[in-house]
Amino acid sequence: MRRLCLLFLLSLPVSTAYAQVVILPPVRNVTPPDMTPGPKVSGPLERVAPPPAPPAKARWWRFFLPETTDAATFKAGDKTIHVAGVEPPPVDAACPLAGGASWPCGRTALYSLRMFLHGRAVECFFPDSGDVTDITAPCRVGTSDIGLWLLSEGWARPNDLATDEYRSAATDALCTGRGVWRGETPPADCPKKDTGGG
Repeated sequence: MRRLCLLFLLSLPVSTAYAQVVILPPVRNVTPPDMTPGPKVSGPLERVAPPPAPPAKARWWRFFLPETTDAATFKAGDKTIHVAGVEPPPVDAACPLAGGASWPCGRTALYSLRMFLHGRAVECFFPDSGDVTDITAPCRVGTSDIGLWLLSEGWARPNDLATDEYRSAATDALCTGRGVWRGETPPADCPKKDTGGG
């Protein structure tokens, strides 16, 4: 059998024969004399790829005077940061009022955010994004959670990333007619307002 394999290899063109035969160096023990040797290996050694690097840890990044493009989006350098958990109205959105009128709730929401920030630095929590320029992250100004403020004031709706606290704040704004909910009829399941009567 061995002779048959050798004859087969010799019958191949030189380039093919070299492509099929791989000569591996012998395994040798290189353990220093004062150390316990590793287990004996009978076959060739395999090179194992190093484990992947752990993901970068998230941290707070500070942005001074970022450009606000809607009620929950900031531009800072080449990065666009969306406040996590909220869906702002489009800047050109109009919200209905009683009697068929409407008002520019999108622009009012953006203006309200700008007034709330009042030139203060915005901080957002995310890992080093590298070349990624479109980021969704929780953000704050001072100790105030921007997403929670937007929902509490009615300037945004909760989205799929909203926490229970966010959803509760949005419900309260809806039921009390704040922000974009101004002029809307509150849902029937809203808590009844306390009129103070006995």
